[in-house]
Amino acid sequence: MLWEELNWAEFEKIVPERRDTAILPVGTIEAHGVAPLGTDNLIPFEMARRMADELNAVVAPLVNYGITRTLLAYPGSLSVTADTFERYMTEIMLSIADCKFRKIIVLNGHGGHLEQFGRAAREVWQAKKIKVAVVHWWMCCDDIVERIYGRSGGHAATDENAAIQAIRPELIRRDLYSDDMVYNQPPGFTIYPNPGTILAYKENAGFLDFDQKKAETYFDAVIERVKTHILDIFKRWERLP
Repeated sequence: MLWEELNWAEFEKIVPERRDTAILPVGTIEAHGVAPLGTDNLIPFEMARRMADELNAVVAPLVNYGITRTLLAYPGSLSVTADTFERYMTEIMLSIADCKFRKIIVLNGHGGHLEQFGRAAREVWQAKKIKVAVVHWWMCCDDIVERIYGRSGGHAATDENAAIQAIRPELIRRDLYSDDMVYNQPPGFTIYPNPGTILAYKENAGFLDFDQKKAETYFDAVIERVKTHILDIFKRWERLP
């Protein structure tokens, strides 16, 4: 159920009587190793699309532009300022609330947005009393990538690459990959520009595996995990006055 494909008259009949939740997928455009520049957009949008029916939701238009920092030097990467992003996301969510939705689920695909979404979600809830949950999908699924691949993920690493391979395998440039592309970023360092586009944050982590069945198994498990958490949140929200 994609928002932009609905006619206004259809929307009026659907929201909120039939669908009371809006899923807002958000990402950015930045270098992702052998995956596409839009990795952070493709993943949350596909997650939203697959979960919408079971969450009784309408999928809001994808927000493609976000805050790119250490990878901005790589060709094709784009960014907006943190203040602009936070204000923009706040205003989008306020407008979604005005469309009579009762709940907003933000599916965030980019690690550079955590602080901004924390403040934006609180502001929207306080202003409109609409319930808001922001999901940073990879953070609640790191154990899944370890279980399936035997190692942690990272940026454009095992987990993100697997998600894109499950969604759009033709976009993975396997011919460009070698293990030395994986940069194990040492703790305590902030680096501009980052010396790698595949980033691991633990030793022996991040290396890519191009097995298609593993990728599909991984992404299915991620969707199931995120959906289960969201449904639990919905049940607990119902107890609130």
